[in-house]
Amino acid sequence: MLTINSSERPPVAAKLLPKVSILILNWKSYEVTRDCLLSLRKLDYSSFEIVLVDNGSEDGSPERLALEFPEARLLKNATNLGFPAGNNVAIRDAMERNPDYLLLLNNDTIVGPDFLSKLVAVAESDEKIGLVNPKILYFEPNDRIWFAGGYYKPWQSFGVVRGVNRKDIGKFDETSEISFATGCAFLIKAEVVRRIGLLDEVFFLGFEDMDWSVRAIRAGYKAFYVGSSVIWHKVSYCSKAILGKPAKDFYYTRNSLLFARKHIPAKYWPLFLLSLGKYVAFRSAGYLLRAEPRRVTALYRGLWYGYFTKIDREAEQIIGSDHVEQVSR
Repeated sequence: MLTINSSERPPVAAKLLPKVSILILNWKSYEVTRDCLLSLRKLDYSSFEIVLVDNGSEDGSPERLALEFPEARLLKNATNLGFPAGNNVAIRDAMERNPDYLLLLNNDTIVGPDFLSKLVAVAESDEKIGLVNPKILYFEPNDRIWFAGGYYKPWQSFGVVRGVNRKDIGKFDETSEISFATGCAFLIKAEVVRRIGLLDEVFFLGFEDMDWSVRAIRAGYKAFYVGSSVIWHKVSYCSKAILGKPAKDFYYTRNSLLFARKHIPAKYWPLFLLSLGKYVAFRSAGYLLRAEPRRVTALYRGLWYGYFTKIDREAEQIIGSDHVEQVSR
């Protein structure tokens, strides 16, 4: 494993700070998004803009956020386009202003003041580093790890995340190479986006980040985890609290199959199907014991749609959008 001690690297000179476009999706979650935007006001990094995309909310949250945070550029989608398509609207918009980096940031996060400066410092240290993630802790309890680096194996149905639920006692403070970055706080060089294209909108919710990571790495870039950069995550606020748990089960299963169809070589398919089958069987048994039949149904609907949903391999390359209903500053 390649490791970098980021504390030994001199800070980027202020006059040379790369420009970062921070992209945030809001969907019916004024208070959560507000907390995220308030934490961004405390950043020690000055060269950034905020592009806030509302994904078809009808609760007045985009208007309230626009009034309270005039520094954010607001884009309004007519409907909920999902995570990748909603972010693609922001990406297209931001790329018109030629940023050096894009940062996809979940609205249910609180960021540390120095998290962005540390991410950029590592990304700037090597032209081949195209993707960077911080350490992500749970919001509650705030000393437990949610993400400390992601690793992808083609024979597994889901990526493996280091450190989940472990107390943060310094074991994952290093900076190291990883094989996929989470979309929760995904810093990517603009040049990578120009080369590999946009997020694949077929996923809607989940796996679009691993898909983007694999595409970038196959294009010759590296993904890194920066343990000294820290944020806190109110995990899956929108998908659980608003969409509901069955929806998350559906997309998790469906998208695992879609990802496999796009990326997994034929020789790994028997092991992949065994891994996915074990997951579905285990979850089904647990949901039945807890009298949650809708979640069992969601798992098997996910398998069906994962197999039959059409994958448009050209869609991820398209620049330009008809989805934006309104743009304001």
